[in-house]
Amino acid sequence: MRLRALLESDALGLKLLGGEDELDRTVRGVMTTDLRDPSRYLSGGELVLTGLAWRRDAADSDPFVHILVQAGVAALAAGEAELGDIPDDLVTACARHRLPLFAVHESVAFATVTEHVVRQVSGERAGDLAAVVDRHRRMMTSGPAGGGPDVVLDLLGSDLDLRAWVLSPTGRLIAGSEVGGPALPAELCARLAAEHLTAARTGSPSAPRRTRCSRSAAADAPRRARGTYARRCCRTGCWPWRRTRATGPRSGSTSSRASPS
Repeated sequence: MRLRALLESDALGLKLLGGEDELDRTVRGVMTTDLRDPSRYLSGGELVLTGLAWRRDAADSDPFVHILVQAGVAALAAGEAELGDIPDDLVTACARHRLPLFAVHESVAFATVTEHVVRQVSGERAGDLAAVVDRHRRMMTSGPAGGGPDVVLDLLGSDLDLRAWVLSPTGRLIAGSEVGGPALPAELCARLAAEHLTAARTGSPSAPRRTRCSRSAAADAPRRARGTYARRCCRTGCWPWRRTRATGPRSGSTSSRASPS
């Protein structure tokens, strides 16, 4: 679910105090804490609920927010039950670190917010699983039906906006997606194949390997067919976590994400 969806429910009693430009962040879970350093219990993407018991004075806010940002949380929601209005130093710290901050009205229990987030996230994950199963079914029916790898790669392009190609060790294009953009240039195919073989000869770690091309990043992985490998490419930073989870890891595929060039 997106952060902005939290503001659409009046029952949650949330008021946005900062981070209007970050409301498209994805919430993957929820955690309640009053620890000064809860990082060991965070995995990223959480909405963190706190009663502010960790705050003894204004100097505590910035270190606490910094820890949350380093852990990759989606947002912070502070309760008003203990101190009333949310302290200005916490608002300032969240703004400095670009961490969205919500105030939770004293009449709303953290359990209410937790149940709402868990219900929404669980529903979305169930939908993701159904989509993955359906996609797998269509891939299995597309390939053996005579369309070959091109049909499967076009399915990846149309469903996931994911362009992928299968190259030979000499850089010959064996199969490639025709959905979402032009074909992979021959000179780029040759370069990617050369870098793949160089990495293999020098004993670089096994796939996935990543190659940067202009403002795109491509990653390759060996295929079961001898000597061939698959390559997928996308624009820098455009892979949401859901797409990465839905496409990998698989046998002979890669789940690496694009990185800035």
